[in-house]
Amino acid sequence: MIIINKTFKNEQEKIDFVNECERDFEKRLDDAAKRIVNSGIINILLSGPTCSGKTTTANKIIEDYHNAGQEVTVISLDDFFYERNDARMVKENEKIDYDSADVLDLELLSSCIKNAKTGNNIRVPIFDFVSQSRVGYNSHYITENESVLFEGIQAVYPEVTSLFEDEFLGIFINVNEDVCVNGSVFSRDEIRLIRRLVRDRKFRGASADFTFYLWETVRENEDKNIYPNKNICSVQLDSFMGYELFLIKPYILEVLSEIEKGSKYYDIAEGLMAKFENLDEIKYEYIPENSLYTEFLGKK
Repeated sequence: MIIINKTFKNEQEKIDFVNECERDFEKRLDDAAKRIVNSGIINILLSGPTCSGKTTTANKIIEDYHNAGQEVTVISLDDFFYERNDARMVKENEKIDYDSADVLDLELLSSCIKNAKTGNNIRVPIFDFVSQSRVGYNSHYITENESVLFEGIQAVYPEVTSLFEDEFLGIFINVNEDVCVNGSVFSRDEIRLIRRLVRDRKFRGASADFTFYLWETVRENEDKNIYPNKNICSVQLDSFMGYELFLIKPYILEVLSEIEKGSKYYDIAEGLMAKFENLDEIKYEYIPENSLYTEFLGKK
């Protein structure tokens, strides 16, 4: 368990703490990215549970490839979802599980992997979550020795990894430890849930009740399909930021305060809110523009 006991005498101490945490995370990312670039492996798989920081990790890998004078193409597995009206997409009671491998067009993904290997042009679909349909394709020509980064929750699923005939390097990012901050204990899953509650409210207009409802099946899938396969990844990263619970405090309190007493999630929300009582607030303006936390709070 990570132990953090932190009170701040002034705003400068908060700024210094943010910068210290950012430097530590940047070093973790940089060391991993350099290892990946220097591996010489063409196919890179990036996975992790929801709200673990995959986007930030992917961007760092791209940056380090470019700094090394090499190229990398990023392909999101989310773009390989079947369309909403596709018979293969509909599940029992028409509830779609976007975390399942069954919703992926694995035949098309396999074709893209093979074409990338042979140097042929590949057509990657563009999936629109609003209309739940493919709205076009992007064409990529993979040059010799160019790497391809496949990013998504399902990147560690056997249904996906079995499509790769050649060697691949796996990266797994997550919040790896429980945290005690000023006497309040937050489990590693609670930290990701807090991130998701804020993110879904801001970017998807989702109520806290709806995010809690989804969380039940999200966690079931993680235990069933994600965590049992994470050890195929030789690179394991921890995305926890030491300052994050101080930063997210006002945002999560606002989201949780919307839950009414009649909700089945009211007691859980009250328990989470109580954990923030002894935490100071850190202003969003103190974090850098490329911080991992822009994934959950948006660009500055």
